Amino acid sequence: MSRVKQKLKVFLTIDTEVWEFYQDIQKNVSSGLWGITSDGEYGLNFQLETFQKYNLKATFFVEPFFSYHSGKEILKTAVNNIQLLNQEVGLHIHTEWLSGVDELPFDLDGLHRNIGDFDLSSQVVLIDHARNILFNHADSDVCCFRAGNYGADNNTLNALYKLGITFDTSYNEPYLNAPCNIITNEIFTSPKLINNTIEIPVSNFNDYPNHKRHLQLSACSFSEIKDVLLSNWQAEQFSCVIVLHSFEWIKRNKKNNTHSLDKICLKRFLKLCQYLSDNMDKFETLHFKDIDKEEIATLKSPTHTAKSKPLSTLMRFTEQFLRRP
Repeated sequence: MSRVKQKLKVFLTIDTEVWEFYQDIQKNVSSGLWGITSDGEYGLNFQLETFQKYNLKATFFVEPFFSYHSGKEILKTAVNNIQLLNQEVGLHIHTEWLSGVDELPFDLDGLHRNIGDFDLSSQVVLIDHARNILFNHADSDVCCFRAGNYGADNNTLNALYKLGITFDTSYNEPYLNAPCNIITNEIFTSPKLINNTIEIPVSNFNDYPNHKRHLQLSACSFSEIKDVLLSNWQAEQFSCVIVLHSFEWIKRNKKNNTHSLDKICLKRFLKLCQYLSDNMDKFETLHFKDIDKEEIATLKSPTHTAKSKPLSTLMRFTEQFLRRP
């Protein structure tokens, strides 16, 4: 009698942020957070409603420093909307947003692009401050973190431990050394305890020989994502971490200040949600707070890198060509 394979734990992670695309902060909020286009609204609220429709769990890594420029009400609304639909709020930091802020409640020797570019004491101050901004709006504690640009280092993990934040998901193998600087003795694909912080790596795969691609919705065809999910499940991996953004399928045209819908990328998202919903015998979507920390301590999941099928990658090449402006 064959042994039943355990379910693959799937983490749908959304970097929920506003990015400096237009000079007007309200345009940045409109496109980056709410995804407002001529076709309708396809940002944060659309994602929340879609996850609810398919009964999927997701973690929204919210970047709070943009609120220094936009005001706090937008951030408050975003966090409240996430929690109203019973999804998880994680912490995300882009220190670039601190540029131009007249008065910060702490002193820094200088500003850097990535959190991992700061020394340990400064990282503790910055992460704690960002968390406190979220605390003003969130009903529960924050247990998980992702660095903007994946730009964390080992000191970031030390800082998270000092602050009682249990999980990090900044480790992204294709980004190692630039800008992800989490250094370990060996490459890993399953959760790993580093500096007393549990690191849940972003999933990646081989799309062609000697090349790895991280599992982000706008960077992969749906078929490639499906290949990785099935490969990780068959290999009895612990987890699969998928990345997207609140603006993942929003095209922003700086020349004429318009936002349009990337229908190919949106279709990938809807296919992914349908697939996960239809295959709950193999996959379970979780929040980071659902993780059994004792299970991580005894985890013996071997390193495994999935390979996409050539046809799946060819499909991505075709789609990416069609997605060009």
